[in-house]
Amino acid sequence: MNPAIVYYKPGCPFGIRLRLALSLHGVPFRAVRFRDDEVGAERVRAVNEGCEISPTVHVNGRWLTNPRWREVADASARSHSAAA
Repeated sequence: MNPAIVYYKPGCPFGIRLRLALSLHGVPFRAVRFRDDEVGAERVRAVNEGCEISPTVHVNGRWLTNPRWREVADASARSHSAAA
């Protein structure tokens, strides 16, 4: 199972809150700053009408914009159950 990828802007309170919640609930993820992954940032802009919205998550082939931790957990769980 691949972990969710959380794209974020440093200092963004929504990105901080999501990453903290995912950590507290044991949801596997990898955090990536927009400026550290230009290809990923381009994909984020493509799914968000040209905007780098923080956080944007890629999980199980889906893009989630400013999701709650539970949405990411559910999408990750679907990925895990499909692989089983």
